[in-house]
Amino acid sequence: MSRAIAFLDRLIGWIAAAALAITFVLLVYNVATRYLISFGWVSPSVQLNWVFEICVFLLVWAVLLGVARIEKRAQHIRVDFLYDSFSPKGQLATEIFALIFAMGVAAFFIYSGLIVVQDAILWDERSETTLQTPFWIFYAALPVAFVLHLLFIIERFRVLVTTGESAKHDHFD
Repeated sequence: MSRAIAFLDRLIGWIAAAALAITFVLLVYNVATRYLISFGWVSPSVQLNWVFEICVFLLVWAVLLGVARIEKRAQHIRVDFLYDSFSPKGQLATEIFALIFAMGVAAFFIYSGLIVVQDAILWDERSETTLQTPFWIFYAALPVAFVLHLLFIIERFRVLVTTGESAKHDHFD
């Protein structure tokens, strides 16, 4: 399972990086065309009215996928001085409690996110740009990211229970 989780982590990293790169290219294009239009060098028809919409979609997906990767590495914020004051057994208990609680939070976001996606599909919610992008694509970022988040939590829990080792804050893959 660890190899599959590592592959999934790398894949998520590449997807998030691609989303950020596409966002960058689209924004540069939009700014450049705005200047070219203002100087009268190109027609206003080259301006794309959907760039900001797609950039927002891509950024939300990149951020939420990034949150899952943060969970995998245990790089989220926590109160280390309190955790470090516990005995090894106390640290293990707090890690187990935190991971079980995180599983519940992830399950809640998956469930509520799926409801929002289903409603968007049911109501056929779409953007107002020429693309008429279905909003369920945007909303799906939440349940998808938290399914991945949950997989990473389960893997951390498995490693903690089988080896007694928790993820270190300074650990990068």
